[in-house]
Amino acid sequence: MKSILEISNFKIIPYIILFVSILFSISGQLLMKYTMSHSDEGLLDWVFLQKLALAVSVYCLGIVNWILALRSVKLSIAYPLTSLNYVGILFGSHYFFNEVITITRIAGVITIFLGILLVVIPLKKSI
Repeated sequence: MKSILEISNFKIIPYIILFVSILFSISGQLLMKYTMSHSDEGLLDWVFLQKLALAVSVYCLGIVNWILALRSVKLSIAYPLTSLNYVGILFGSHYFFNEVITITRIAGVITIFLGILLVVIPLKKSI
């Protein structure tokens, strides 16, 4: 009997790890932006260095998860999925930094998402 996490040779755990990698990457980038936007005291201030260390650590957790995901996920699928970073950064920047989302940016994100679907969704092989 197949596990819920295994459906017809599709293992979901590596993809969960990949999406966790993407979330850590987005979070790390947003934390770096926040840290640099609130660095009034200078680059050698202890509080600034702590915030920067946190941001870089979160980003590094994304890299570790990326490496773990690559053990099982094809690079030709995993790498295009990292384009979801663009989507997360766009909405995160809007939410946390009040950056404007224009119709052009929305069209770009939709284009990226459709491109990801074309790469990731498997097509049946004709015999």
